[in-house]
Amino acid sequence: MTSEEPGTTSGTRRRPAWVVGSIAAAVLLVGGGTAYWASAAQGDGGSARRTGDSAASAPRDAGDPSGPGIAPGEPDPSGAGVVYRADVKLPEAPATAPAYSVSGEVAQAEVARLAAALGISGAPRLEGDVWLAGEAADGSGPRLTVARTAPGTWNFNRFQAGGDGAGNGAGDDCVRGKDTCGPATLPRDAGGTGGSGKPVSEEAAKAAAGPVLAALGQGGAKLDARLTQGAVRVVSADPVVGGLPTQGWSTKVSVGADGSVVGGNGELKAPVRAADQPVVGAVEALARLNARSGGGGGNPEPSGCASAAPLAADPAGGATDTVPCNPEPRPMKPPRTETVKGAVLGLVPGTVEGSRGLVPAWLFEVAGRDGAPGHTVAEPASAQQSTPGPKDGRTVPGFSYKEDDRKLTVNFWGSVCSTYAVEAREQAESVLVKITDTPNKPGQACIMLAEERSLSVTLKEPLGDRKVLDATTGKPLPRQ
Repeated sequence: MTSEEPGTTSGTRRRPAWVVGSIAAAVLLVGGGTAYWASAAQGDGGSARRTGDSAASAPRDAGDPSGPGIAPGEPDPSGAGVVYRADVKLPEAPATAPAYSVSGEVAQAEVARLAAALGISGAPRLEGDVWLAGEAADGSGPRLTVARTAPGTWNFNRFQAGGDGAGNGAGDDCVRGKDTCGPATLPRDAGGTGGSGKPVSEEAAKAAAGPVLAALGQGGAKLDARLTQGAVRVVSADPVVGGLPTQGWSTKVSVGADGSVVGGNGELKAPVRAADQPVVGAVEALARLNARSGGGGGNPEPSGCASAAPLAADPAGGATDTVPCNPEPRPMKPPRTETVKGAVLGLVPGTVEGSRGLVPAWLFEVAGRDGAPGHTVAEPASAQQSTPGPKDGRTVPGFSYKEDDRKLTVNFWGSVCSTYAVEAREQAESVLVKITDTPNKPGQACIMLAEERSLSVTLKEPLGDRKVLDATTGKPLPRQ
């Protein structure tokens, strides 16, 4: 007999290893056109925390699951500094390179196309700000979620724990609040046989992922299927956008031991070309990379001296036999050298026109060490170093708006300790507003007194029947 608290499920249910691996992999893997920006600022206000986003729009791990890439500015996982040395001539830069923005909303037809590729029937339905496809009334069956707003982050899981509509689990006769459970059964969609428990080959996994990638418009993506998680093989696809390779915008597709797709995630909305940016050459980009990764950070630690001894009274007469501390710095671990075998101009995630997008970057191919596979290190290629507005990146949600022809006023809560600015990005069906919070005296205490504030911005076109969306929450603002 097993005992459990109400609201929990019994630990006696068992599934074949490949099914368990499929679910685990899904859990482990689980954030068009040029827009017009206008902005305004106000010299007083306050701060607010970012509200919770939906699960479908939660940020995703941008790195490749098999570990061949290191994101821009990411510290080296080995803990030591790295100096990158090129043993080939690095390419020159073009005068400019395009950036790509991701804006707008995901349409039902786009979700339906992806759902069909995943074997989910039925029309997708909108629940709040998330598109949902699949999932039976009892919560079982395959489930696809897609964030309605760009970039349309999607997550898919073929195996779900169902129920009987009363909160009880599927696959056994457990009753919530009771102490006993009957024999367990497999999920209804467990894929027929239990499988061999071994992951499929890389080629078979890539073939299984093909229809999903085609539905996403990523048929020409660079594929890597080296990663396995139990009986599941993960295909990572780095799409090619505008003829440029990408890193950090990957689609992940998990393939079970029977060759079926059991999980995945990615971005559904396709990036659209925005303004071109001046870029630097690969040589200068490599110098920037080395400036951040060369291991110069941190101070040498003294040795031979106590650093946290308790205070004690001076001995009588002020005499002491203590030898003065004369510390010598401990030697710092020298940075290791890695060899760059080539570089290509590509794209990495960044901020474009105030929202998420892809910016030009140099992708350096680094040779593996001691026979290990090589990997890619990215460094943004913009000739102008980015200068974000608030140093700590805080934004404040609005709670309502009013409009008068082209004048849009957003209401929010703030205090006297910050300066605020509002930006508005116009789209065909909506206007996205973002209120940024810059503390007047960072690090100093501030009275926690919220006041109602408002900021106005002039739009390029009258608001009309377009919705006003808050950039912090991603939700529409009500009219005042």
